Amino acid sequence: MKKKNTYKSVSTKTKAEFKPKSIPKSIGSKLLMLLGLIIPVAALIGYSMNVNFFSIARILSLFVLIISIAAFLKDEIIYPNIKAVQHDNSLINKKKLGYNEKRRNFSSLIKKGTFQVILSILTIIACTYLGQAIYKILV
Repeated sequence: MKKKNTYKSVSTKTKAEFKPKSIPKSIGSKLLMLLGLIIPVAALIGYSMNVNFFSIARILSLFVLIISIAAFLKDEIIYPNIKAVQHDNSLINKKKLGYNEKRRNFSSLIKKGTFQVILSILTIIACTYLGQAIYKILV
């Protein structure tokens, strides 16, 4: 009698069980991650230099915004077509070969992670202006 193969795969979950995050949850997780990074650094710099916390948070957010816009533009402008074919040393686009890419709409754009980071940073910058206005009213 032959023994049957008793080895099992490590992952027993199927691909259908792995559900991607919804867009609001993804934006919320990116927002919380960025807040967890920007708030402590801004508080430390603001306390050590005796500078307004909101202005330091805005400056840090602008740095992150510039970096995320550069990453977004790199993805959209430099590599706009995923279906590019490379032959020898030249890159040939299938668009030139007759492939017509559909026009992108906002719902497909918001699924990209870099765009979600840009939205999160813009939210943080708006909150810093709002927080500074409330702080000036209270003090």
